[in-house]
Amino acid sequence: MSVPHSETGLPPRCEICGVGTAQIGKLPRIGLRPLIYVYKCDACNQITSIEPERQDSPTITPPMPKSRIKNAPHRTSRRQPH
Repeated sequence: MSVPHSETGLPPRCEICGVGTAQIGKLPRIGLRPLIYVYKCDACNQITSIEPERQDSPTITPPMPKSRIKNAPHRTSRRQPH
């Protein structure tokens, strides 16, 4: 298990391959959702997210599936050409 980010000031190490990660984003605190830092391992492309307030182990996010959302039908403008 890696040392929490706030104690070292460095990004966490990948829990899969052990290589250092790079911060790729920060999701701000909104409503009940806490602040989340997002890191990516350049070696194995594993994504890790950490909630600094919790100080628990990082959450490993599985790869996102391809979108199944259908495209919206084409809308025509209500404006009439002059």
